[in-house]
Amino acid sequence: MIPERGAPLWASLFEPPRESAYKPTAPWYKKNSGQWEGLSWPLPLCEDEPWERRRYVALDVETTGLDPISGRVVEIALVQFIFDPEGALLEERRFVSLINPKQPIPPEASRIHGITDAEVANEPLFGELAAQIVSLCEGRVVVGHNIQFDLGFIEQEFARNGLLSNLNEAADTFGLAKLAFPSMLSYNLGKLAFSLGLESSAQHRALGDALTSMRLFAAAIRTLTERC
Repeated sequence: MIPERGAPLWASLFEPPRESAYKPTAPWYKKNSGQWEGLSWPLPLCEDEPWERRRYVALDVETTGLDPISGRVVEIALVQFIFDPEGALLEERRFVSLINPKQPIPPEASRIHGITDAEVANEPLFGELAAQIVSLCEGRVVVGHNIQFDLGFIEQEFARNGLLSNLNEAADTFGLAKLAFPSMLSYNLGKLAFSLGLESSAQHRALGDALTSMRLFAAAIRTLTERC
């Protein structure tokens, strides 16, 4: 089923889009000549700079649909985090905002994430938040569950506003969890958090999913780097 691949739970309510829109292909990505390149284990965790010294930002978006070309972002959450010298997770800053997509939100999407046309009618447009999003992501690895889905929407929104994103490196907690915890029955974000005993805020809203992705990333990366 599509949700088990890491796509949003409401994905099954729509006609399937292009495979690349929702199917994870790697645990880590870097930009190469403007295109995202998937990296296989053990890169880059075991060969780049120590993971606990790097800076991260967890990202999640809620949208009007599955295709970033025709769909729009209706909510975004960014959670900056780092690790202390002992490897303990430290949250730095949260940012969350509803966004006016300038198009109707399909009832199928609203039934899952609960966001309606009335709620976003007076909210900022994506372009009004773009500078803040750039600032929050600057110099950080972007972390998310099925991160290419979220990146696809964010980068399309930037392009739509005539802007370039500064997103150059990303970690996919779906792919990392598959490597770190290979025997799980489900790789759905909420189910993974429950099975691993992680605090979970995953309720199909952007902030809750971003926070849960952050905690899952910490659990997976600790497990994986023990194997370096």
